[in-house]
Amino acid sequence: MGSFAKTGAWNNVLVLFICFLIGVIPLLALRWKINVMAFGEEEAKALGVNTKRVRLTIILCATLLTATTVALCGIIGWVGLVIPHIGRFLVGANYQVLLPCSILAGATFMVIVDTLARTLSSGEIPISIITAIIGAPVFIYLIFKGKRSWSE
Repeated sequence: MGSFAKTGAWNNVLVLFICFLIGVIPLLALRWKINVMAFGEEEAKALGVNTKRVRLTIILCATLLTATTVALCGIIGWVGLVIPHIGRFLVGANYQVLLPCSILAGATFMVIVDTLARTLSSGEIPISIITAIIGAPVFIYLIFKGKRSWSE
């Protein structure tokens, strides 16, 4: 169900920090190429982007970040599904701004959720329960908002 309770050991923090840097630095460096790839593969190739290499790098970095987080904290649902949409709502679809915004919004969200999990009851509530209570309604709203824009 996910928890930050056992992640406070310095060796865990160091592992997470190193993997975070290895995963995030290439993603931040590729932000403009990700913007170009949003136009489609043919357009990106026409603009000189090696789409196979960029796609592989994105997948490897995202996998490293996800695997490290799940190995240390467990499965915490809804964060990766909802936070980027909230970031897109706040700053738009430009990955130059959206990627750092999503990283900061996700970290802030998790600090708030962890604080709630530790203070709402005498025992620690699993973080996934709180993220589901917050994330599911937001996701349902996004689905209905998307259907309205498709029908217009």
